[in-house]
Amino acid sequence: MSAFAHVPASKPDAILHLNTLFAQDQSPNKVSLGVGAYRDENGKPWILPSVKAAEAVISADLTKYNKEYPPQPGYPLFLKSCQEFLLGEDHTAIAEKRVASCQSLSGTGSLHVGMCFLMNNYAGHQFYMPSVTWPNHYGIFEKAYGKQSKYLEYTYLFKDGQLKIDFESMKKDMNNAPNESIFLLHACAHNPSGIDLSKDQWMEVLNIFKAKKHVAFFDVAYQGFATGSFEEDGFATRLFAREGVEIVVAQSFAKNFGLYGERVGCCHIVHTDKNNSQLTLNLQGYMCLIVRQTWSMSPVHGAYIVQTIGQDPELKKQFLVDVQTMSSRIKKMRQMLYDELMRIGTKGDWTHILTCIGMFTFTGLTPAQVEHMKVKHAVYLVTQGGRMSMCGLTEKNVAYVAAAMKETVENVK
Repeated sequence: MSAFAHVPASKPDAILHLNTLFAQDQSPNKVSLGVGAYRDENGKPWILPSVKAAEAVISADLTKYNKEYPPQPGYPLFLKSCQEFLLGEDHTAIAEKRVASCQSLSGTGSLHVGMCFLMNNYAGHQFYMPSVTWPNHYGIFEKAYGKQSKYLEYTYLFKDGQLKIDFESMKKDMNNAPNESIFLLHACAHNPSGIDLSKDQWMEVLNIFKAKKHVAFFDVAYQGFATGSFEEDGFATRLFAREGVEIVVAQSFAKNFGLYGERVGCCHIVHTDKNNSQLTLNLQGYMCLIVRQTWSMSPVHGAYIVQTIGQDPELKKQFLVDVQTMSSRIKKMRQMLYDELMRIGTKGDWTHILTCIGMFTFTGLTPAQVEHMKVKHAVYLVTQGGRMSMCGLTEKNVAYVAAAMKETVENVK
């Protein structure tokens, strides 16, 4: 008998398992609205034109864009591009050398680096997760902090099923937390709900953080996807960095660059000591140590793409158009789904489909209704909140999905 025979079967990731079930489904009408990846109007993966152009630049000069190990933090032009996409080229934090950056493996790797850094350098400070968040956050926290450490939750959505932010309860939780606590925040396009704070609400949260000296840990996986604008979607992160709040940022380029399989991202720490470049290097060095002991070196190809686009004005201009293309299609599908639900007389209030933002929407469908959608209609959604990836909708299937939703809410509770 194997020495490992005692190892039990692992529970599959609920979201990724949908892909497996969808692939096995033989229905000609099947629709995948689960996994978060952009699809074009034909339901196909889309490589951004700017990314194709950057690939051409890279392949034309393999002496420059070689396959050697990169510097431990990542290539300097890559890190420069990451900071500029995140904060804007003229942000005071960059000018004051307050931004420490280290390349990592997309969003999950960046979250891991940031949490490991805080666990080792900010121990004893309570960590707070939003009451509704990406399920993988929990596992990443456990791996970094250990099973013996416990996070607490702060209120995000109303607990009575309303698809709205319970902002008063959120503020109360933040005010009642011990000083210098750490709060995980979704910078924009909240996953899984698609429900974001307004600019006025972010200003109120900022004031609480300044008064309580909290640390903000921003998950920035969808910058550009919410509104189509990096500036608009970067509002909260740029505000906190400018106003003297210590922030940690997990930045991913999977969604906005379409570099899902390249696993390219960056972890940033923005401190509050102006022109203390030595502190910036110390923070970067510690993040590098985490990377070195975890996956050693970050992959270069995706980093080449990001830096090539980030440092070429024409490619960057095209890239921002590409982001608008994706964001606009998502907004169009929101409107089409809502209009079709209204046209066929689907019972219930569906206005949240229009007010939600970014890739995802909490439909409000119950677990039983989500299961019914899958079994009867071959429409695949995530059980939590009936989360729908708007990218899976097309002009060809939106009427079918709306009809399936109508039949489901009328016959299943």
